[in-house]
Parts: sequence; C-alpha cells; structure tokens
Amino acid sequence: MEFNDLIKKLENTDVPEVEIKSHKARLRFALLNSDYFKKPSFFNIIRKYLFFAVSATVLMLILIITVVQPKLTEARVLQIARNNPEIKKIMEEQNMILGDVKVKDNKAYILLNPPLDSKIDETEDSKFTIKIQKTDIETLKEAEVAIIEVNIDKKKVTKIDSIDSEEFLPLEETEKDSARNIVGAEEIISDIIPKEAKIEKVSSFPQGVHMIEKDDGIGITPDSGNEKKARIQYSLEGKKWVVKVNLDKQRIEEIKYSFDDDKNENRNEKK
Repeated sequence: MEFNDLIKKLENTDVPEVEIKSHKARLRFALLNSDYFKKPSFFNIIRKYLFFAVSATVLMLILIITVVQPKLTEARVLQIARNNPEIKKIMEEQNMILGDVKVKDNKAYILLNPPLDSKIDETEDSKFTIKIQKTDIETLKEAEVAIIEVNIDKKKVTKIDSIDSEEFLPLEETEKDSARNIVGAEEIISDIIPKEAKIEKVSSFPQGVHMIEKDDGIGITPDSGNEKKARIQYSLEGKKWVVKVNLDKQRIEEIKYSFDDDKNENRNEKK
C-alpha cells in the first residue's frame, strides 16, 4: 500500500468516542455546587432582608433630617410668634401676616409683612374700585416690613426689627414724581384730602419680599415680577392720610385716613 493511500484510509476511519468518567464527575459536582442549583439558606434570606431594611431606614432618616425636621421647627417657631402679644397686636391692627422662615445659629427669623393684594379682574366690563378705609393713627404708622427673631431653645421672641422699605427698595425721584402726579390727577383726592395737607413721605410699598442669608445676618430682597407700588403720606392738623399708588398701572388703589369725617364715612368706594 502506497503512503498516500494509507493517509486517506486513516482520515476516513471512524474513531469511537471515549468518555472520561472523572471529567463527568467533576462537571456534575461543579454544577450541583453552583449558586444556580443551591436553595437560599435562612441566613442568606435574613441577610438580604436586613440589607433592604437598613437601606430603607437610612433613607427614612435622611428624609426626616432634611425635610420633616425643618418643617417641624418652622411650625414651632411660627406658633411661638403667633402667641406673642405684641406680634398678635401688630398682625390684627396693621393687617400683617407671617411669611418666610429661616433658621440660623439656633435662631429663627420670621418675615412679617403685608399680604399680597388679590388679583383684580380687569376685563372691559369690570370697573376698578378705589378702596377707602378709616383706621387709627397707629395703624397708619405701620411698619412696612419687620423681621422677628425667635430663640429656639428658650422658645420666645427676642426681637422685632422694623425695616423701612426705603432701606432695601428705594424709589427713584422720577417714580416719586410719578406717584404724586397720579394722585394729583384723581378727582376723588380733592374730596378727601384738603389742599392744605402736606406730603410727609413718598416711599415704596413692599408688594412681596423674601429673606436672604447674609454674612452679617438676615436681609430682605423683593420678589421678582411684582408690580411696583408707592405710598404717599399726608398730614394736616393731626389728621393723617395714606394713599397707595400702583406705579405700573398708573392708578390709586387704596386710601386710608385716621379721623372722623362724615364725608369720608359716607364715601366707601369710587367706581
């Protein structure tokens, strides 16, 4: 037989498969001991449960510390302020509300300011009214904005700082002139305020402010997007008038006075 014929015969010969028992045994052992075939042990079940329980507890603690606790502190200091007799009187007599709350160095600061005016329907069919209100002298001297300081540990109000709006939101001279011109052009003013009355002050009316933290404490800044308003204060022989002017809409919104006068008593509003 030639050499090439021998090679072809060997290539075409069927070789029987030979199984190695030791290999099969090792493969079976590895499969049976793998995690896929193992039943979870009681310890593994408890360990997984504890892992999820601890994770949920940690998340709950974070939620309490970052969200719930500050809200509880805020509610507590607001209640302390509401229970203070002086603040109660200011809120009732001067139509002020408690607003922003900030906590810094174990002290809480609460903003005390006038409420935002309600929106007025200004459709073509609606008629704008000027609100005319009788009040007392002290109310006309109302603090435009105040910051209340509360000692959290002692649970009491330690300070009430009145802030003149001109300190943080001054009007330009052109805006003051505009306010005077708007008042001067309104007919109802001559019926309520005598020509002899003198203007004591023209200042901005804070229509929406919030507190900000500063290096030296707490400050105030106006909210963006609010209408610009002014207050003109008049006086004559112990009588007082305050006129609120909307500078953006070029009109008078409110007149307050502090004396008995039948003409003013009978005129509640101008349509």
